[in-house]
Amino acid sequence: MGIEFSKGTIGKVKTEILSAKKIVITTHHNPDGDAIGSILGLMHSLKLAGINSEVISSNGLPAFLEWMPGADKIIKFSHKPDVVKQLFAEADLVFCLDFNGYSRTEKMEEVLEKTPAKKILIDHHPNPESPFDYYFSETRVSSTAELVYEFVTHIFGEQAVNKDAAICLYVGIMTDTGSFSYACSRKRTFQIAGELVEKGVVVDTVQSLVYNNFSSSRMQMLGYCLVEKMKVMPEHKTAYIWLTKDEMKRFAYQVGDTEGFVNYPLSIKGIVFSVLFTENDGFVKVSLRSRGSFPVNEFSKKYYNGGGHTNAAGGKSFENMESTIIHFEEMLNQYSEQLNQSELQL
Repeated sequence: MGIEFSKGTIGKVKTEILSAKKIVITTHHNPDGDAIGSILGLMHSLKLAGINSEVISSNGLPAFLEWMPGADKIIKFSHKPDVVKQLFAEADLVFCLDFNGYSRTEKMEEVLEKTPAKKILIDHHPNPESPFDYYFSETRVSSTAELVYEFVTHIFGEQAVNKDAAICLYVGIMTDTGSFSYACSRKRTFQIAGELVEKGVVVDTVQSLVYNNFSSSRMQMLGYCLVEKMKVMPEHKTAYIWLTKDEMKRFAYQVGDTEGFVNYPLSIKGIVFSVLFTENDGFVKVSLRSRGSFPVNEFSKKYYNGGGHTNAAGGKSFENMESTIIHFEEMLNQYSEQLNQSELQL
């Protein structure tokens, strides 16, 4: 069963799209595969309907996603702040994809907040935090890319998705489900994936371009993390990895290089909670994943000013790395019983 959108709302949004003179599509800071796939997929679908749009990212995209159709069209706020400010100021309509609050765009937050344009949210994270004019917020879907597919086909029909749009949306679904290994228990997710394949997606090629397209330094950093920087705490069914700025610099870190690192400890037998701590200027980025029933979004919200899904979340610690790690280990004592009871459901 697909997502049932309100006909009244869909009709109003279609009118907004067709009447808008300038449309902007944007996503969160440090965009991942779902974020990039969603904004590019929507851009291609609008273009098929004869509608031009500008695609904006707060900062750069991961190097392993630069091959995606239309990636060269993305305007980065970190590179061209004045251009982006003008585009937001002149926009009639802004699509906000794969984030539920303006703060998720980091330094672009104020620009997004001040735009006079109407804002349309398309997102699969729970509890939208900022005001939008239209909400397409659905946590049941695997990814924002899946929701974008439902959105554009509801408005413009199946012809709204060509090969380029299909590739982008498939990447979004594939990466946000770990190649269909989690967050994809709905039949409809696989139906949409099949429909995207019918549009021209070559699955093994896309898989290879995303997962076999890393730099040697990134692979060396992963090896270093697993050998030197991973601590396993079996008594709490937890493992974590931590990386300092100097360590990332040592391995020529580029945006997106640590994508997926947090998932590796979950491959260890008995581990249900995995965390990746990466040092940034002024804060420590915290990425959290779990298997089973342990709600990392609640943990992240309580301790790291973050949020996300039950099994995938993120946040920030404003302590230094040493204090962050010490306090994390202290917190685990409070959750040990819950972690030890967390189980996968068949």
